[in-house]
Amino acid sequence: MIETSRVMKKFALGKIQRVSREAEFKKIMRRGKSFADRYFVVYVLETNPDTSRRTARPRLGLSVDRRIGKAVMRNRIKRWMREAFRFHQSNLKRDIQMVLIARSSAKELINYPEVERRMVALCSKAGIVRKWSK
Repeated sequence: MIETSRVMKKFALGKIQRVSREAEFKKIMRRGKSFADRYFVVYVLETNPDTSRRTARPRLGLSVDRRIGKAVMRNRIKRWMREAFRFHQSNLKRDIQMVLIARSSAKELINYPEVERRMVALCSKAGIVRKWSK
């Protein structure tokens, strides 16, 4: 029998993939390009593969403002955003860093599939989805 905690860690968003320091957020927001829709704003900074971190994986930072609602609602939106990123990260360019900000209208999103659909559309708009070669 496989231990479930090990299996879950295998699919979790690793520490290296998180943008957590304020300086990193500011750098991405200052140097990166921004793309927006009604619910989200994404700042994307493409990094040089030679100077990137140990692994060439996309990195994500999240920001959800208090205007969205109480902690339960903010945490739910963050979980959905993180899950959509984790699920689709294999389709994203490898050497990118992104900060995803939920606008106050994100409180209107009532289910995960809608959040996922919006995030995928925004990533396509930003041009960070890898092109598949046959």
